[in-house]
Amino acid sequence: MFCLFLFQVSKKEKWVIFHNDKLISTPCRGVLIRLEKKVPENWKVFCEGNNLAVVINEIAIPKKAANLQLLMYRQLANHMAFVARLATVDILEKVMFVRFRLTHANLIINAVTEGKFIVKLATLENPDHIMTHLKSTVQVKESVK
Repeated sequence: MFCLFLFQVSKKEKWVIFHNDKLISTPCRGVLIRLEKKVPENWKVFCEGNNLAVVINEIAIPKKAANLQLLMYRQLANHMAFVARLATVDILEKVMFVRFRLTHANLIINAVTEGKFIVKLATLENPDHIMTHLKSTVQVKESVK
C-alpha cells in the first residue's frame, strides 16, 4: 500500500526520482525523435507539452542585406517545409502547434502554426500556392533589435 501511495504522489508532485517526462508518449515526442537526427547544429528542437518548438540561431544572411525581411520570410518558409518533409505526416498532424523562432543580428521572427497546416507544405511545389498557404495559416510577429 505504501508503494502505491508513493507512486501516486510522485505522479502528482512530479518527484524526480519516480517521474520521468521522457516516458510519456505524445505526438510531439514522435516528431522530435525524427527531427533530432537530421536538423542542423544551429537548430534547437524541443517539445512544450504537445507543441513543437524550433529555435534557429545565426541565419546565414548578411547583416547588411537590402531585403532582410524578404530573405527571413523565405528562410522561414524553407525551414517549415524542411520540418514537414522530415517528420512523419500522421504524427505531425496530431501536434497541436509548431512554433518557429528565427534569429538574425537585426531581426527576430516568431511564427506559430498548427501541425495539420505544416504537413501540407511537404507536397506544395508552386511558390504562389506556398505563399497563399502560409499567409492564411501562419501567424507571425517581428521584433527589430
